[in-house]
Amino acid sequence: MEWATASNICFLLSGKRRRRDYAIVAAELNSMCKTKHREIRLKKLHHEFYTCYALATNPKTTLNHNHVEHDIKLRNCLGKYFNICGHGLLEFLSTSTFADALLTLNTGNLYFEFDSGHLGKKQLIDKIKTRYIGKGAFRVIFWTGTAEYAHWKNVATIKCLEKNRLDLLFKITRKVLKEKPNRVLGACYHEYLETGKLHNQKGYTVWTNNQER
Repeated sequence: MEWATASNICFLLSGKRRRRDYAIVAAELNSMCKTKHREIRLKKLHHEFYTCYALATNPKTTLNHNHVEHDIKLRNCLGKYFNICGHGLLEFLSTSTFADALLTLNTGNLYFEFDSGHLGKKQLIDKIKTRYIGKGAFRVIFWTGTAEYAHWKNVATIKCLEKNRLDLLFKITRKVLKEKPNRVLGACYHEYLETGKLHNQKGYTVWTNNQER
């Protein structure tokens, strides 16, 4: 990962974003922007709404606005996942893939997708058919959000929109991947950060654990 926010670090370290923990992490990241040790010195990347940190050697100075919120939410979910399953798995994580991220496991690949809700139903069907209908020992975790322009809505409404998106995803996979009920696992963004639970298309709850590798 080229950059991260304080919330990303909180979910990775503790699985939660408590106000006190966030303040401590943010203060530490800010202090690392001033350290004299060049190998760990950080810098802030310019963005209108978020404070993002990267190594000082990173050539970037700004972030693409259209992807930042998606990437922050993806990193929050990944942080929660590795907090549950074990930080040792981080060395097997890659973002050099057609999905948002890939975890290479002994039992097969695990792909990660953060769905922001921008794709229409047909586009989502095409995406699943193109990427995930083939043979092989792999799984996919989808975290569903809602379009970024909905940020002004209250949390209850946003959670409802995320649930609607997850329902649509599973409606599609029940038809496209009906013989592979556990190929795609999913969770709503806010629900996953709160509970760490994943679900399959039949509605069964799947707990992530540290026994996958």
